[in-house]
Amino acid sequence: MKILSNAFPTNMPDSEKVSQGGPANFAWLFKNYIVSNTKHSWVGLLFENVKTGPKNCKKAYSFKQCDFYRLRIERALLKTIVSTKKKIDPEVVLKKPIRQIIKLIKAQKPDVIFLNGFGIYPWILLKAAELSGVPVVIQHAGIWTKELNVHKKLYSTEGRKVMERMEKDATKIASHEVFLNEWSKRYYNENISKLDNKKTSIIPLPFDFVSFKKLNSCNEAPLFNFSKKKIHIGLIARWDEIKNHKAVLAMAKEAKKQNLPWVFHSVVDIPDTANYRKEKNEYAKYIDIIPSLHRLGISQFCNAVDMLILPSIFDVSPTVVLEAIASNTPVVIPPNIGFAHEFKIYGGEKWVVDFNNTALALKHIKKLFGKEMPKLLKKRIKKNHKFDNVSDNYLRVFSTAPAN
Repeated sequence: MKILSNAFPTNMPDSEKVSQGGPANFAWLFKNYIVSNTKHSWVGLLFENVKTGPKNCKKAYSFKQCDFYRLRIERALLKTIVSTKKKIDPEVVLKKPIRQIIKLIKAQKPDVIFLNGFGIYPWILLKAAELSGVPVVIQHAGIWTKELNVHKKLYSTEGRKVMERMEKDATKIASHEVFLNEWSKRYYNENISKLDNKKTSIIPLPFDFVSFKKLNSCNEAPLFNFSKKKIHIGLIARWDEIKNHKAVLAMAKEAKKQNLPWVFHSVVDIPDTANYRKEKNEYAKYIDIIPSLHRLGISQFCNAVDMLILPSIFDVSPTVVLEAIASNTPVVIPPNIGFAHEFKIYGGEKWVVDFNNTALALKHIKKLFGKEMPKLLKKRIKKNHKFDNVSDNYLRVFSTAPAN
């Protein structure tokens, strides 16, 4: 079986950066599983936006069971979508890149096209698959419409509506839809588009708990040597409004005001530009900023802190929860993320906190220091996210996905 899927810059063989975010991490793990454990083949398509230059889809790399292609798309086309003041047809605007992918599909003859996450780029792949008659499976790694509304200041009103309709196309066109948990499936069904249960599956994100835990015991020199006299609270999240860094800053300010022995550490890259400099300086006054880390560094960080927090406004299946469970480090989450359902079912309701109420969040977290998370909760999460099971479930879905 040949699988064609959207790729990510950090998954490219020449990338010196570590994969970040659920879809990119999943792509890296799943591709490696296919190469190491199956006879299937993987075709990764990387989208790049450019001001000018060649727009043909070209092969970038080829090695055992894997091919990677690059498709450059004019920045002006993307701007037309996100900034439009009138109703437009994205298939007309993006007809050139769609045609390029159709040519790639005809040449590669994939058995299935896998949309790993969603956005404008996966939508282009979706339309090319529809026009080529190749079955499509989509992993709803997030809820795009929700993210568009959180960041609505970045788009025109009509542009946002166009993109919201594009997300609905996934349900109209895809042969099968995969959700990471019941919580995200229910949200999508109630707020985005009605689902056909016969064409949906729940498959959690995979995570290699054993190898992640082993990283901390390797012979590499430790990156962190935090003072034992303080309580260390860690955050791992991209600099994004949806990750709610404002709530962490408010907590850090209040903790300092109360003279609590707490130190906040945030693994984040904040753009060093005029737009963000004031926010970065304010953030750095109260929070220790740590640049992005590779997997070893993340493992060491999780083990170095006393607690991890995740204050996201909305998050379907954040990897940091899995990293915390693997490290046996307590993690506190908000009620509006996918894992909240599991936490409440398996005895972890005390670790679900409303971060928008700073005073209440601080009071709640104080009571959790030194306490172990429920064994049943950790056991269930490890079982649900076992790497081999997840990969085999996807391959099973791919093999049975009917053509459009």
